[in-house]
Amino acid sequence: MGKKSFGIIFLILGMMGILGFQGAAWAVSTEIEALRAMLQELRQENRKLAEKVAELERRLAKYERESLAKASPEVVPQEEKLWYQRLNMGLSVAGLVQSVVGVDKELASLHAHAGREPVGVSDLIMRDENKAYGAASVDLDFSIEFSQNERAYVLLEMGSGKNPESEIPGFSGIVDEALSMVPVETDDGDVRVSEAWFEREWPLGGGKFRLRFGKIDITTEVDQNAYANDENAQFMSPAFINNPAVEWASYSFGVVASYETRRWSLTLGYEDADSGWENLFDYPFLVAQWAFNSQIGGRSGNYRFYVWYQGEKHLSWEEFEDYFVQGVTPKNEDPAWGFGLSLDQEITQALGLFFRYGYRGNDLVGYASYEDGVFDLEGTDFSYGFEHTLTLGASFSGVLWGRPQDELGLALAWFILHPEYKDYWEAKGPYAVRLGMDGHRHPHPAEDEWHLEIYYRFQAGKHLALTPDFQYTWNPAGLKDDGFWIFSLRGVWEY
Repeated sequence: MGKKSFGIIFLILGMMGILGFQGAAWAVSTEIEALRAMLQELRQENRKLAEKVAELERRLAKYERESLAKASPEVVPQEEKLWYQRLNMGLSVAGLVQSVVGVDKELASLHAHAGREPVGVSDLIMRDENKAYGAASVDLDFSIEFSQNERAYVLLEMGSGKNPESEIPGFSGIVDEALSMVPVETDDGDVRVSEAWFEREWPLGGGKFRLRFGKIDITTEVDQNAYANDENAQFMSPAFINNPAVEWASYSFGVVASYETRRWSLTLGYEDADSGWENLFDYPFLVAQWAFNSQIGGRSGNYRFYVWYQGEKHLSWEEFEDYFVQGVTPKNEDPAWGFGLSLDQEITQALGLFFRYGYRGNDLVGYASYEDGVFDLEGTDFSYGFEHTLTLGASFSGVLWGRPQDELGLALAWFILHPEYKDYWEAKGPYAVRLGMDGHRHPHPAEDEWHLEIYYRFQAGKHLALTPDFQYTWNPAGLKDDGFWIFSLRGVWEY
C-alpha cells in the first residue's frame, strides 16, 4: 500500500474519532441537563415537604399549649397567652306600666304619719285611689374570663320612672326596684355601676373553693331560687324575689367565700350595710348559707338554709314603749338578725314549686327618726312590723299548652305581725298613750298582710318577652283593709 493510501486511511480514522468524541460529549451534556432537572424537581418537593413539616409543628405546639392550659394554666408562659380567654356582653331593656285600683288613700296617709289622720291637703300621700305608674330600665353587663379559674364582672344600670311603693303602704311591695331600675325613683335616669367584682377558684378536696370581692349584690350568692328570683322574667313583687324578712345590704363593697361540691355548698358573705364606702366594717351585713341539691324521683331540687346579721342600729320595741310610758327619747341602738330558708323542687317537666320562710329576731320596730335632734314619731320607720314571713308558689311551663318558652307563675305571701306592732296600731297597753298626744290620732285594727301574684310570660319573639301581671294585697302594712289590685304589663328585650 502506497503512502497516499495510508494517508487517506488515517484521515478517515481521524474524522471518525472526532465524530465519536463529539457524540459522546453530546450524550454527557444531555444527561447533565436531565440530572439538573431532577435536582430542581427534588428541591421543589423538599420545599413543599418543609412547609408541611412547619405547619404540623405549629399545630402541634398550639395543641400542646391549649392542653397544658386546661391542665394547669399557671405553667403556660405568659407571653404565649392572651390577657383574657373570653369576653361576653349582655344588654337588657325593660319597660313597665302599672295600674293600681282601690287603694284606701286615707289609710295610706294614716300609715305615712304613724297613725295620725291627715290634716289638710298637704298631709295627703295619695289623692286618688286609682293611679297609673310607669318605669323603664336599661342593664348592660360584661363578664370576662381570664382563665378557667379567674373571672370578673361589671353591671351598669340606668332607669327612670315612678315606683308606686313610695305612696302605697305594704310589707310585700309591688315591684322589685322597678325592674332593677336605678335609682328606684327618678325623672332622669342616672347610670350606676351596680356590680364590679373579681372572682378566683381553687380546686380543693372533692370540690372547689371560690372567693369573690368588689362591689357585689349579696342576693346573687344566697337565698337563690329557681322559680322566684328574677324580677325581669318571673314575679315582680319583692316578696317573691328574695326573702322579705331579711334586711339585705344593697350594691356595696363585699366579700364572698364559698366551698362547693357537686351535691352541697357552704357560703359565707360580708357586705357593707350602709353602702357608704367609708368605715366599711362598722355596719356589716353578714350571712352564712348551707345548701344542698337532691334528686327526688329523678327531679332536681335545691334546699338552702341561712342565718344573717345586720349591723346597722335599729329601734327596739322596749325603747319605743319607754317613750310612751316614761317619756324617754328612743334611740337606734340594736342590730338585727334572723334566719331563713329557700326551697325549690321540680315536680314534673312542666311544674316546679318553691317555698321561703323568714324570721326576724331582737324585737325591733325599725328605725327611729329625728328632726333637729328631736324624736319624730311620724317619721318612724315600721319596717319590722312583722316577725315571720312565708311565701310559696308554683311555676308552670308552657310545654303543657304547646308553647315551651312561655311560663305561668302563681304565688302567695303571708306576713305575720309582731304582737307589739299590732298593739301599737290598736292602741293597746302602753301605746294607748298616743291617743292623747294628738286629737287626730285614733286606734286602727291590725291583721296579717297577705299578697297574691299571678303572671304569664309570653315569649313574643327571639329577644322579646311580654308579661301581663296581676297582684292583690289584703291588709297592707298590717292595717285591716279590703285591699287593692295592681295590673301590670312588663316588656323585656334581651340580647
